[in-house]
Amino acid sequence: MLIVINFISNQNNSFNETIIDYKKRIKIIGKNIGLKDILLRKIKHSNKKNCNERKQEETKKLVEQIQKGSLNILLDRKGLNFNSLEFSEYIFDQSNFTQNVIFFIGGSDGVDRKYCKKFDNIISFGDLTWPHMMFKMMLLEQIYRSITIINKHPYHK
Repeated sequence: MLIVINFISNQNNSFNETIIDYKKRIKIIGKNIGLKDILLRKIKHSNKKNCNERKQEETKKLVEQIQKGSLNILLDRKGLNFNSLEFSEYIFDQSNFTQNVIFFIGGSDGVDRKYCKKFDNIISFGDLTWPHMMFKMMLLEQIYRSITIINKHPYHK
């Protein structure tokens, strides 16, 4: 299994140390469930001035990264809300530990709704709006937490 996080971005992340730390943790404990690697793929943001054109161009770039045979999950405020246990169960039950899991984080304008059906599912981290720099780190933390839940590790209390 491979986990990939595709994200639209135009800036460096001030949370890089924490992101690197979670990636290391995920790789170490993830070996127990067959995780080969976790990759972060930065997709360049659009330079279009018009918000709708920018959103459409960025969404198309994300959609190009969808892989058949993988579990493709869009992260969006209008998706399903899970607690940490439900998130863990969903990700690992759906992937059967054999499919790659690919997460998609849109740009600051969100995603073009007409492309949403191309993803296998849409998951929300709640109704709050999160800065992109923080959100990637939060997703990594939830992936790590999910793996600790599966491994019955005491991290998730």
